Amino acid sequence: MTGKKKNKTILIAVTALVLAGVGVYGYMNVEKLEVMVKKTTGSNSQDLLALAKGAEQSGDYDKALDYYQGFVDVHSDAPAHTDPGVGIAYAGMGNIYFQQFKYPKAIEYLKKALDHSTQYAGKQSQQAADQWFILASVYDKQGEIKLALDHYKNSRDIEAKLGGDTEKVDTVIDELENYMFNANLQTRSS
Repeated sequence: MTGKKKNKTILIAVTALVLAGVGVYGYMNVEKLEVMVKKTTGSNSQDLLALAKGAEQSGDYDKALDYYQGFVDVHSDAPAHTDPGVGIAYAGMGNIYFQQFKYPKAIEYLKKALDHSTQYAGKQSQQAADQWFILASVYDKQGEIKLALDHYKNSRDIEAKLGGDTEKVDTVIDELENYMFNANLQTRSS
């Protein structure tokens, strides 16, 4: 093994150990983590995404947000920004804020996820359809029915063009349209 290859292998091994230690002990702050990951190869930054998902699933939302942000920071420059993981990271952050009832913050990150999906995966991609649906759900939860309905319809239209199952989103759209119709009737009769 050449000296350069050996150094890179050692760096990767050390990075993996440090990342594992961060996941277990949480001693490292995010700034140090970002600096360390920027020194590694792009594939090692995928560890941040895996750590973020693990922390999110275990309910450690603060740590998950740090890992997601670290991943986004590592991929902030082109061409790394085109990595699909960036959209996943934004969606993960949006999901965490949604679960914490921090809807404006959730919307901010879910919009970033949608923008990333439409820009790099395509406006008619499955990722875009999924992001439209998730964003619509947040607007729906906030009571912004008209906006939610528009976003659900965007999701459904993409799903239909992709030949996917639209039954779930059709049901939600029907329910919201009925709600709006009934609300208009009540308003008129008052």
